[in-house]
Amino acid sequence: MKICRRFKFEAAHQLPYHDGKCRRLHGHSYRMELMFSGPVQPLQADNPQSGFVADFGRLDRIIRTELIDRYLDHYALDESVPGLPYSSAELLSAWIMAWCMSHLDGRPELGAIRSETVRVWETVNAWAEADRQDAQPFLSAVAAVTAGGVSET
Repeated sequence: MKICRRFKFEAAHQLPYHDGKCRRLHGHSYRMELMFSGPVQPLQADNPQSGFVADFGRLDRIIRTELIDRYLDHYALDESVPGLPYSSAELLSAWIMAWCMSHLDGRPELGAIRSETVRVWETVNAWAEADRQDAQPFLSAVAAVTAGGVSET
């Protein structure tokens, strides 16, 4: 089974190697879609996650607190996202995918979810999508700069 959660955040970035106006500092109203897979948990009266792959409310709180509020929303991405060498939508989506793999996969309160894809919409007409393979170059950097895993919140 697959589930998806959509988020919004506002951020600025600069693409110094770009040959157009994106070379200058500018902002976007980003949209981000996170796709996960996992088994639907069995129906049991004593299991509050019965019938879910993962509880959307729990997933939402963790992602907002530990990812969006800490690194993305109302920041200059070139300064706030540790280990991100360039703040293109492509590299940002791969970095976020690495963060999800490091911080959400196997997390007990989320069940047996597995991060599958991250889609980052930079504008209403343009997006980049990263999968597990795209995230590989960022895994060690994400783990190192974010204390090697799940933070306490």
